[in-house]
Amino acid sequence: ARTVKTNLLKDINLFDVYRSEKLGENKKSVAYSLTFRSNEKTLTDDEINVAMNNIITDLQKELNAELRK
Repeated sequence: ARTVKTNLLKDINLFDVYRSEKLGENKKSVAYSLTFRSNEKTLTDDEINVAMNNIITDLQKELNAELRK
């Protein structure tokens, strides 16, 4: 099972899947909405950025995912 290494992520919503030959064979582009929340305090931009970087790094390692810019 895949896990996310943050307790701040409260919800994940897949809202778009795009497939095209332009992306390459057997590739697709997916877009997610992520909701972060803490029951103890208001989260800072730095805390969210660390969580996002951890998620992106895990996706790159586990799925060979690429972040589109």
